[in-house]
Amino acid sequence: MASSGQSVLCVYRYDPLDRLADCSPVGEGSIGLFYQKSHLATQIHEQIQHTLLRTGEHLLAQRRTEHNQSACVFLITDQQQSVIAAQGLAFAYTPYGHRHPSAGPMNLPGFTGQRVDPVTGHYLLGNGYRAFNPVLMRFNSPDSLSPFGEGGLNAYAYCGGDPVNGADPSGHMPGRFRLSRPLRSRPASVSARNTVSDMAPNADDPPNYRDAQQALDDKNYHRPINKKSEKIDSMWDSYKNLKADVTYVKKNVNDMNVRKISPTPEYLNRKLRLEKELSDLETALELVPPPSYSYARYGLATARPPNHSNVAAKVRGKVDELRHRGVWD
Repeated sequence: MASSGQSVLCVYRYDPLDRLADCSPVGEGSIGLFYQKSHLATQIHEQIQHTLLRTGEHLLAQRRTEHNQSACVFLITDQQQSVIAAQGLAFAYTPYGHRHPSAGPMNLPGFTGQRVDPVTGHYLLGNGYRAFNPVLMRFNSPDSLSPFGEGGLNAYAYCGGDPVNGADPSGHMPGRFRLSRPLRSRPASVSARNTVSDMAPNADDPPNYRDAQQALDDKNYHRPINKKSEKIDSMWDSYKNLKADVTYVKKNVNDMNVRKISPTPEYLNRKLRLEKELSDLETALELVPPPSYSYARYGLATARPPNHSNVAAKVRGKVDELRHRGVWD
């Protein structure tokens, strides 16, 4: 019942799993929402049905069905799954996801692929868990996992103040938890350095790549940029990013288990996926031979390159030694 001077604009109903099942704007009829796993799959408004087509985490299209007639709209998304274009339409967002209502149909997914509430223009993240206001750039209600849990110290913050590199589909996840590689400038590649001696070993670097450099005569050879070295440099950077993400997610899950808080299925699935990606990348880095450098002794083309088989053997031996000590496990 609305208090004096206020009126009800919309009624929201939830299913037994605490997911938003129905919203009824005044004078517009009921909108039913249906889910597949943790994602919104279909919404039905009177005789009109909108169904989202996905492959994994990626949006592909939206199908509209009315009176047994169907039409499909293909969607173009960015790395955060925000819909930036649909046939004949283009969308732009502020960093925190505000999109002007006149930009296009509100029944299309919006920022990070989330449904836009037709009354408020907010995003009801976590399938209706709590509303994110893209104009105020914050949530309307506090996170139940704040301040000491997964939600972080600021119970109202979205992605820790970094909406460009983060996404929060559940309404719980902190900004540190990313759906994809961050939109940031890549640090200067190791391949741009002049000498192997410039490559100081780092405890976070994959052992085979690091020790491949140490196995070379680090004072006598340099390596120009080439496609193979750039490829391995990219794998190296990916390894460091993945290892940091896996460590962070594991710590969060352990902390929640200590506090007897059940992690969301989506968070656990993300943890398993990250661990598998890290394992696959470590395997790839261990199997790859040292980069095919074009060796020269400070400009002398007659310099003889080291024996690759000997270098690879030293690398494998060092990897086995490090794994035996538990450094990389």
